[in-house]
Formats: sequence, structure tokens, C-alpha cells
Amino acid sequence: MNKNNITHLKNKLAGLVCLFTVFGCSTHMAQSNNKSINKGEVSASLASVKTSNTMLNSASLFASLPDYCPTPDAFAVSPTGELTLSCVNYANKGLQAGVLVNINNDNTFTKITQLSGPNNKGKGRPMGLAYAPDGSLFVADNQGVGKARLLKLTLKNNAVINTQVVAKGMSSPNGVRYQNGYIYVTQLRVPSENKAETLSGIYRFKATDTNILVTNNTDDPHLLFLAKTVNKQRKFGLDGLVFDAQGNLFVTNLGDDLIYKLTLDANNNLLSQSTYATLPKGSGPDGLTIDPQGNLYAAGFLTNQVIKIDTHQNVTVIASYPDNNSENGELDQPADIIYYKGSLLVSNFDLLTGSGIANTGHGKPYTVSEIKLIDN
Repeated sequence: MNKNNITHLKNKLAGLVCLFTVFGCSTHMAQSNNKSINKGEVSASLASVKTSNTMLNSASLFASLPDYCPTPDAFAVSPTGELTLSCVNYANKGLQAGVLVNINNDNTFTKITQLSGPNNKGKGRPMGLAYAPDGSLFVADNQGVGKARLLKLTLKNNAVINTQVVAKGMSSPNGVRYQNGYIYVTQLRVPSENKAETLSGIYRFKATDTNILVTNNTDDPHLLFLAKTVNKQRKFGLDGLVFDAQGNLFVTNLGDDLIYKLTLDANNNLLSQSTYATLPKGSGPDGLTIDPQGNLYAAGFLTNQVIKIDTHQNVTVIASYPDNNSENGELDQPADIIYYKGSLLVSNFDLLTGSGIANTGHGKPYTVSEIKLIDN
């Protein structure tokens, strides 16, 4: 992709999307560097490499989304069982503001809110979502470098009655999870003094924090974990994340096709980190979920795949599709994935194109796919 095309896309798309357009598909691995820098930085490791298997399942159409949701992104399930979806809406030149919707049991939709930007100006860009046990909804609002925020929404009857800024000044917040009174947020890029290296991180905030100013450097006190991406053709890192029943935190590295496992101590501080699984080369793992048996599932953003990592760390591609329009629920640039009522639900981002990306264009229908899990 030439510089003019990149510049053109940057002018059209906000934050994260303009960065993804430079993806390549090759991935280079290096031996693990155990030297910690500040927050426990790790780099790509061959220690957990296992040959991936392929056992394909069919994806079906779970929901055709309304016109106000052209770029679906992240899922969350409320304490009372509502299925919530963020639509960041970078598509169609970014003219539509991002929205949050509930997908009802009859597959109709309830719009919760259309987000606005800081100081109620501009358009909101909701990405990662997480509910707290009290029903508060935490949202990563990806406004672009230095402007992105973590929001706390108070809801009543599927409507927002209060909005608080938990943190601001972020660069590229993406995945969001709640655990034991804390909010964990991935950031695809953390600036480094060494311009040649690519760092990404996980930030941790108290659920009660307000107006925390993120410094976007490796000394930020809220930065829990750093990772170094080795792949020079795809300079992005931590993305999707999920906790298991034991409180271990798993997170994808989109650039190096890895999943890390983080162990936290009784005070929710980082105790240890390791490479848990290496996924198929060039798959670009984005969203991450877990089933009741402890199996992980990653959305292969670049290759239209869903990848399973069982509790023995065996890696299996369980769904894979060529470029398509998802009319029948085929995977079409899967961004997020969630375990829901015995199935995997997958949001189809269907926007980014380029070298190493299966998707070749954006268009209707806007969809959520379902993969039914018969045998976990």
C-alpha cells in the first residue's frame, strides 16, 4: 500500500482503523526474552508452539444488524443476561457515530445510546465493553491518539442516565474486562523511547476511579503489563482479553499471533507471565473468550477464522472462511467473540483490507455469526 493510500485512509477513519491498514501477513518469532522492563514486558516466544489442527465447524447467521451498526465490534453480557454490542462505525467514511445496542432474545435490537466525543463534541467510537456486577457498563471510546477514554455508563431500562470518565488521554484502548473491582484495558500501542520496537500494554484502573490522565509511557502507574511485538510487518500488540474461573488473565497479541497468560496475586498485581499458545501464522487474533470448561476461543481477524485453544494448550482452527459478504453468517473479518448460551457469537467487522487480510471490501449485510458448540 503506497503512502498516498495510507494518508487517504487516515483522513477518513479514526484511531485504530487507520493503523490496521498497514498490516502485513508474515510473522517472525524470536526466543523469549525473560528480562522484565518495568511492568513485566515479554516478547514473542517459541516455548508454547504446537502444530495447529483444523476441525471446521459451520457458522450460521445469528443476527442481521440495523443500518446504524455497519461496523460491529465488541460484546458484553450484563448481570441480568442482556447481550450488548458496540458498533464503532468506522465504515461509510465514519459519518455515523458509534452506538451501543442490545440484541434481544427475538433478535430485535434496542439502541442503548449513540455516543458523542469528549465535551459532547464529535462522534463516540465505542470498542471494548465490560459490565460490573452492579450493572455499570465500562466502554473504551477510541477517539484516537491521546484523546481516547474509558467511560463508565450507568444504565436504567436500557438507557444511559449517567456517564463518567474513568480515564482519558489514551492512545488506542481496545479490549475491556472487569475483575474484582478493577477494569483492565488493552492498548495496541504504547509509545517507546526506542522507535524501532513495538510495545503494547494492559492498563488497570479501579472501577471507582475518575478522570485518570494516562501518560502513555512505560512509567504510567496504571500500566500493569507490557509486551513487545516482534513482527516488523504488523506493529500492533495486545488486543482481546478474558479471565478464567481461577482469575488468570489471558490476552491476545495481534501482531505476533500469540496468547499470553498472566497470573495475578491476591492484591491483583502481576505475579507472572508466560506465552500460553502460538496461533496460526498471520491469523491476527483479536477478541478472546472462554467457555465453562476453560477452553479459549480467539477471533482470527485477518484470516476469517475462529481458533480454539483447549485446556491442554492444543490449538485448533474450528472455523475458516474465504472472503464473503456474510449473508448466511459466514465469518467476515471477525473482531470479537463471546461464549453465549452454548454458542460462540462473532461480530463481523468487514472493513479493513490489504496485504495478508482475507477481507476485500465492506458492504451489507452487517452481521453477527453463531457457531454452536456441541462438544466442548
